[in-house]
Amino acid sequence: MTEALLSGGEARKVLEIGTGCGYQTAVLSPLVEKIYTIERIASLLGRARRTLRELKIRNVNFRHDDGNIVGRRARL
Repeated sequence: MTEALLSGGEARKVLEIGTGCGYQTAVLSPLVEKIYTIERIASLLGRARRTLRELKIRNVNFRHDDGNIVGRRARL
């Protein structure tokens, strides 16, 4: 994801489907203005939130949801 982001020029916003433990989110955070990340497993999302808070990463908007559902909502 990072390589694709860097090869595509400057990006201000990123949508990440599958937050996991937050590693990729942390890698992307200094490269973009805002990250919107979605995770369907609540415990993983909680872990990522805690980890990124400890790292003082503030440009992330978290959502507990299924990425497929969000995609359908966005098309409406």
